[in-house]
Amino acid sequence: MRKVIGLMLALLLAVGAVATSPPAAVATTADRPGGPPVRGIPGAIDLSADKDLAAWQRLQFGMFIHWGLFSELGGVWKGEPVTSGYSEQIQMWADISEEEYLDVAARFRPDRFDPAEICSLAKRAGMRYVVITSKHHDGFSMFDTATTDYDVTDATPYGKDPMKALADECRSQGLKFGFYFSLVDWHQGHDFDGGNNNPIPASMEPVIKAQIRELMTNYGDIAEVWFDMSSPTGTQSEEFAGIVRELQPKAAVNSRVWNNEGDFRTLGDNEIPSVALDGAWQTPASIYHATWGYRSWQVRDDLPGKIRDLVVGLTGVRARGGNYLLNIGPRGDGSVVEFEADVLRGMGDWLRRHPDAVLDASATRFGGQPWGEVTVNGRDLFLHVTDRPESGELRLPGLATSVRQVREDGAAEQLDWRWDGDDLVVTLPDTTADPVLPVVRVEIGGELRIIPANTVSLGLDDTGGNGAAVLGAGDFENGYSYADEGSYPSTRRTTVRHTGYITAGRAGQLSLAVRGQARPDALYRLQVGERSRLVTGEKLTREAVGPFPVRPGRVTPVTLTLARPEHAGEDLGLRLDGVLVAPTGSIVSWSQAPDQVTTGTVTDIPVHVTNLGHGTARGTLALRAPRGWTTGGGERFGPLATGRTHTATLPLSVPAQAATGPAALTAVVTGAGRRVLDITDETEAVLPNVARGRTATQSSTAWDGVASRAVDGDTAGDYLRDNTTTHTAEPSNQAWWQVDLERSRGIDTVEIFNRTDCCAERLADYWVLVSDTPFTADSLEEARSAPGVTAVHRKDQAQRPTAVALDGAKGRYVRVQLASSTDPLSLTEVAVRAR
Repeated sequence: MRKVIGLMLALLLAVGAVATSPPAAVATTADRPGGPPVRGIPGAIDLSADKDLAAWQRLQFGMFIHWGLFSELGGVWKGEPVTSGYSEQIQMWADISEEEYLDVAARFRPDRFDPAEICSLAKRAGMRYVVITSKHHDGFSMFDTATTDYDVTDATPYGKDPMKALADECRSQGLKFGFYFSLVDWHQGHDFDGGNNNPIPASMEPVIKAQIRELMTNYGDIAEVWFDMSSPTGTQSEEFAGIVRELQPKAAVNSRVWNNEGDFRTLGDNEIPSVALDGAWQTPASIYHATWGYRSWQVRDDLPGKIRDLVVGLTGVRARGGNYLLNIGPRGDGSVVEFEADVLRGMGDWLRRHPDAVLDASATRFGGQPWGEVTVNGRDLFLHVTDRPESGELRLPGLATSVRQVREDGAAEQLDWRWDGDDLVVTLPDTTADPVLPVVRVEIGGELRIIPANTVSLGLDDTGGNGAAVLGAGDFENGYSYADEGSYPSTRRTTVRHTGYITAGRAGQLSLAVRGQARPDALYRLQVGERSRLVTGEKLTREAVGPFPVRPGRVTPVTLTLARPEHAGEDLGLRLDGVLVAPTGSIVSWSQAPDQVTTGTVTDIPVHVTNLGHGTARGTLALRAPRGWTTGGGERFGPLATGRTHTATLPLSVPAQAATGPAALTAVVTGAGRRVLDITDETEAVLPNVARGRTATQSSTAWDGVASRAVDGDTAGDYLRDNTTTHTAEPSNQAWWQVDLERSRGIDTVEIFNRTDCCAERLADYWVLVSDTPFTADSLEEARSAPGVTAVHRKDQAQRPTAVALDGAKGRYVRVQLASSTDPLSLTEVAVRAR
């Protein structure tokens, strides 16, 4: 919850006046006289400072090809479809012996493998590079290798090196080229393992290293090396990546070389992160989520729908700053499946209709919007409308650059638009021109700048603001990456950056005090605007840091990172409880109230006094609360040295019948002299959570997804790390979770907490159902249409939390159910607020 400091600024009043003005038919820059109220931060996400990695990032969109002996089988063994696992791993799932697999090699004759056709198709789709499986888990080399005869040139009647032909053709047609290389090798001695997490024995290292050297030596310039699976040691990962860097220094190595030795992070299959990630990353995507290699019995229908889905995927990845590597699976004879070719042509047609909107465009700091995605290319801002709002209006929050005109990309007619405070609001036409994915082009008057939603005003002007603010954990933007401990299952999302945003009405000198926990010996960089300080974790959480100059009329970032991370994904090891930002020379009292306090309970509130003055301080520290609430009195402090903080823990008692809603809490210092700033914090009084600890059930479970996790009071939301999230099986069908409150209640709100680690889209387009009688139907339609059921639909992605108003609806049973017939349901916590 944002902390509201001091009096309302005249600046904000001016913004409010703009917000209430009537919309114009077609707005102009004059609708916001003088431009935005403050200078925003740059809105485009920069590429890597490493020029070679930045060159890889500029490739943006590539073709992945899964092709090998497995393609000859097409997902069928002995006349029966193999329905378990991916079809490229059919040898394991069908338990095919090596002798039988060699029989497949004996008939492998891919005479229809046409590198010119493949490269032309990639270019037609707008792709800029090609990555192909040189060797998959079966260990069968699709290139000419001296390490074994278990390869395409020696063990098949084809007898040629298709990798060489494709590499040469890519160069001929101006495409970059790369290799997939499996570190799992069943031929060299790895056992079948459903998770493909086999360690690599020392006996296998010579073959792996020799094959990597061959691939890096015999095929010209390599742009990307895509390692996959196994569980190598740190030394093995370093050596494998080292061979690539020795022989192909400009090649980008993916993170599945493991132990954080890669240049870019490969996300999970088909994963689109819910937020932008710091650093270089890539999403590997497949036309069919169920397989990457050719599957003869794969259902191929709804071509327009498939094109749209993949265009949405491409746009989502590019808008967040990643590369999109989209897979095809040719048949055993080398031919491209016609449906897959048609999909790629359809994507290319869409890209040609919007030539500047994705390719060569930059990701932006807007992040995903309820209606779609945002990219920028020079002075053109592109709004990709993946989900048309019912209002017919697109709202783009916090745009701090003037707007010249707005039109649908590819159309001549201008669209109606207006300013609503700092939000750009565009009215869509009743019918959009693009049948796949409409794009709105916004011509802006200069460099893209934005005002982040969590920007906090410090005052520091003549309107009565005291120039201080407390930034809670929710006021900081988190920069995320990933790290691993040598395998796919050990991969975890990490926090590599915290950034808050402040504004000030006049220039001043600020100091910062951090409350929380940090790695004591770690060296952190605290940057305020253009100035930074290096400080150990121990000092960061013990002493104030500053002063830092702040300039007026602009958004100033406040950023914490590791000064010397061991790798790009190293976690900060920092928990922020609260950060005080206040004028140097002052004595400041401030509290860390939780976002919510429950009626009828006592909550311990940390209350601080920080001495940013030039001498010692002493006095009394107390907490002022609404009438009827009690706080346990005050506490003496001092002598308090400059830069130090004294903390008192005061009990806050909220009466059972207290009114719900926002409530102000003010930390107060008396007896400490004239230069004292008392900060008002804000919390919300809420009704008790009557769901906690009650019996919960769900439609199915997957990966030990215990239903009771969603009513255990733990809202952390990292599925693998802390087991705070429950999960239904995948694929699913209108998946549901529900809780029995044990008696009927008048329910005020239901709070839904989503995950933090990944997969936030698995809690979107859902219903909250309340009933006095048990739900007996799995069908969403039957459940919500049953007599006496109150049903509320939320189409947007759940947050942390999303509060769903029930307005006193009576019920004993509360269900959360997806509308989707294919997606799994993932829940971290459900709080039911009732008296």
